[in-house]
Amino acid sequence: MSRANGSNFHARGRFLKSVLMVSSAFILPGTVLAQAGPTDNADEASDIIVVTATKRAADIQDIAASISQIGGDDLEMRGIGDIENLSAQIPNLTFGKFGVNSFITLRGIGTTVDSGVAEPSVATYVDGIFLPRSTMGVLRQIDLERVEVLRGPQGTLYGRNATGGAINFVPRAPSRNFEGGFRVFGESRNGYGGSAYLSGPLGENVAVRVSGGFEKQDGYVEVLNTGQDLGETDIHFGRLAVRIEPSSNLTVDMAVQFEKSDGDVGWQSISTAPVNVLGLVQLLNAPPTSAGLPVPNFSTVPNTVFNDGRNSASNRTTIASLKLNWDISDEVSIRSTTGYVDHDVSTYFDADGTDFFFADLVDSTRPSESFSQELMFYGENQWLSWLVGGFYYEEDFGLTLPVDFNAAALGIGPPNVRVPVLAGDLREETTSYALFTDLEISITQSLKLLAGARLNWEEKNFTFFGAPSPAGKIDTSDFLPKLGLQYEIDNDVNFYVQWQKGVKSGGHQLAAPDLFAPEELNSFEGGIKSRWLDGMVTFNASAFFYDYKDLQATITIPPTTTQIESGDAEIFGLEAELFVVPADNIKLNFGASFLDSEYTDLTSADQTVPGSPNVDLSGAELIRAPKVTFNAGAEWNIPVQSELLGNITFRGDLFYSDSFKLTFFAYPETTQSAYATANLSVTLTDSSDRFQLRAYVNNVTDKIILNNASFLATSGSFIAIHSEPRHGGVSFSARF
Repeated sequence: MSRANGSNFHARGRFLKSVLMVSSAFILPGTVLAQAGPTDNADEASDIIVVTATKRAADIQDIAASISQIGGDDLEMRGIGDIENLSAQIPNLTFGKFGVNSFITLRGIGTTVDSGVAEPSVATYVDGIFLPRSTMGVLRQIDLERVEVLRGPQGTLYGRNATGGAINFVPRAPSRNFEGGFRVFGESRNGYGGSAYLSGPLGENVAVRVSGGFEKQDGYVEVLNTGQDLGETDIHFGRLAVRIEPSSNLTVDMAVQFEKSDGDVGWQSISTAPVNVLGLVQLLNAPPTSAGLPVPNFSTVPNTVFNDGRNSASNRTTIASLKLNWDISDEVSIRSTTGYVDHDVSTYFDADGTDFFFADLVDSTRPSESFSQELMFYGENQWLSWLVGGFYYEEDFGLTLPVDFNAAALGIGPPNVRVPVLAGDLREETTSYALFTDLEISITQSLKLLAGARLNWEEKNFTFFGAPSPAGKIDTSDFLPKLGLQYEIDNDVNFYVQWQKGVKSGGHQLAAPDLFAPEELNSFEGGIKSRWLDGMVTFNASAFFYDYKDLQATITIPPTTTQIESGDAEIFGLEAELFVVPADNIKLNFGASFLDSEYTDLTSADQTVPGSPNVDLSGAELIRAPKVTFNAGAEWNIPVQSELLGNITFRGDLFYSDSFKLTFFAYPETTQSAYATANLSVTLTDSSDRFQLRAYVNNVTDKIILNNASFLATSGSFIAIHSEPRHGGVSFSARF
């Protein structure tokens, strides 16, 4: 898709960035060395974990919200590098993918099927910068300080498109002392790769951190008629961060991160035998001029497929950030966060899952370019912790969906003559403004009033198949309040209750000049945060109820497009996390969740019965919303203290999920039954604590899990995408 029409976007972005740079240059000379701002690294001391999920640094146990955090060392020990691996460690977080598309769900809230027009319901951030599209959710994350997961709508602080929650990846900051390290690994399926980092001062007030690496691995889906493997990994990534501390109360952080991913990653795997051998001939009642075409071969065995087309994807993402933290006084600080994200993705795949050329997706593109600016004033005194800010955001997004059909299958020509059809062509320009505040008011020494509000304005303009859409534009304003109470029994135990509202943007249908409404979510939540036995035990739990209006339900419209319908739903849930340190060398963690979800107002047609009327789905469970999930981990560090070996660490992680469905109708073919997976690892650390050798096996039981599924009306068959099988490897890392 051409971006020529985006010149105004680029001009506005350059202007705003120039203004910020000039303002920064004006502020810098007048101030004296920076102290830690709200984006500083987490406090590693004792049992206090500092996070910035509420936009200022706070002990995670003091925050009246359901938040999970995994630190950088634990991420490495558990082998977590992306959201997919993270989902088995966090209650009520589920993840699915199809090619470069990610489906992230928190507490049953998520995008059902990504056609590109529906934006994610869980907001993902890297280094404080918003990633607006689902094709960005599969980014590798390296050299991390921690990951923070906020469950529940985050409308006040994070604004639009955080109805399910928010995930923050926080990279390590440049260090004042020289340090570095590397990691190399070898895995099953010819996997190998490496990463490295180097950090240290460039002068008295400047520090730099450089990190990067690559990963390669053969695919796990076998193309039976060609011998090709699909689902391969071919990723290169890097990050450069600079910290400038020109004075005692000012910190400037600049960073740029880049990732490129290529490989044969897109496919349609059939899970039931096709009914319409000639596809659209029957569907469209076209003349059967294609009689005599060979009967296609197909496979219904998971992770095997017959194929006749090209299956590949190219994904490029650049994330740049500029952050200023200025402590004006002991009670007032300013933070400015500027972000820029440039994202390009191009996808090809055989759309029918057979060795007969029926339909191929050809160079489907989804470019996204966004700019954001947030400015906040915050501070605290004995009775008030406060934050006031403003936010500006704009994005230029495009989507093309070109499909080549077989002329004979359409009944309009000889076999294997390609008939190109542009099934979707949409461009979306978004501009959003917001003012927000977040307050904690101490009514008594033990009781706090929690209050917040965000006023958001949003405008979207659409170009549909090369012309302004006759559906018009979206021009909305939303008021997103938050109100709650927090009661501290003592320094280690507190309770909270809270109500807040979240909103997800509306949009434009892919194949029709029509708009769909924004979502609205009202959340009621209560919870406990507690530490016991001098910090040996940490227990957090919450209960919540969601009232979900105008839920964006995505259905498939044959042969290739989708449509967003609006529905209503209710969700009740419970979740808990328990951390136990029974001895200095033993760590235990547990997480559990329960969901009771149902649509209260949603109708949809049963696509397995062509021409059938819409069915009332009231009472049906939501998609990707298992009733019960459970995770447990155990880590045992055995001191050796020999001349060569310092300790041996054994780690095991278990994850269980109840059954869940992937479509509105509970077809057996699109329902994943209850399952359990386990990961095991052993790590040897030398006596200097600088070198580590780790061996690991993921998915020990070799469980094949349904990642994505739907009904393909053109062939009358179900399609399914499954997870990768058991895999293991060995890694060696060093730091200096």
